[in-house]
Amino acid sequence: MKTQNNLKMYRLKAGLRQVDVARLIGLDFADRLSRWENGLAMPNITNLFRLASLYKVPPQDLYQDLRQNVDTHNEPLNNSVH
Repeated sequence: MKTQNNLKMYRLKAGLRQVDVARLIGLDFADRLSRWENGLAMPNITNLFRLASLYKVPPQDLYQDLRQNVDTHNEPLNNSVH
C-alpha cells in the first residue's frame, strides 16, 4: 500500500533534485528518497525531521493524509480528556 505524501512537491518547490536532497540529508544514494516520494517506504523519524528542516515546513506537512488519519482516530481520546 502506498503512503501519500508531499515530499516531491516540497522538493520541487525548493528547486532541488533527488540527488541534492539525498546529499544534504546525509544519504549515499537517491534511491531511498525516490522510494519515499513514491510512497513505497517512509523515512525514519530522523530523516523526516531532516527533510522538514530542509524544506522549511513542519514534519506533519510532509505526510498530511497520515496526519489527518491520526487526528481522526484520536478524536475520541481528545474528547475524553478533562
